[in-house]
Amino acid sequence: MVDVRLPAPNGWDAVYHKLRRRGAFDFPVLGVAAWVQWNGKNVAAARIVLGGVASYPQEVPEAGAALQGAPLSDESIAAAAEAAYRPSKPMDNTDFDLSWRKQMTRVYVKRALDELRARH
Repeated sequence: MVDVRLPAPNGWDAVYHKLRRRGAFDFPVLGVAAWVQWNGKNVAAARIVLGGVASYPQEVPEAGAALQGAPLSDESIAAAAEAAYRPSKPMDNTDFDLSWRKQMTRVYVKRALDELRARH
């Protein structure tokens, strides 16, 4: 099995992207979960949660707020990625460079939101 797709309840859709050394199994050195509730073409509500940047998953409310009230656009996605980047503080638990891992926060938030936009 490669993936499982379930219908989104009440207009919600979600995606999870994981940065890791090996493809098959490995703990994430960065995880990004993104949820969007659609109201037509607009984002009614959104949540962005980061993993691997603290000792527990952390929601970034500012990133979700950057997406609400309008369609997902390049500008709103960039604003959410920047909002998620600011509090990202990767733990020193792998041989990946900490600065690079922090930079990947922007990249992975953008990828997750681009995927949600493409599916809608």
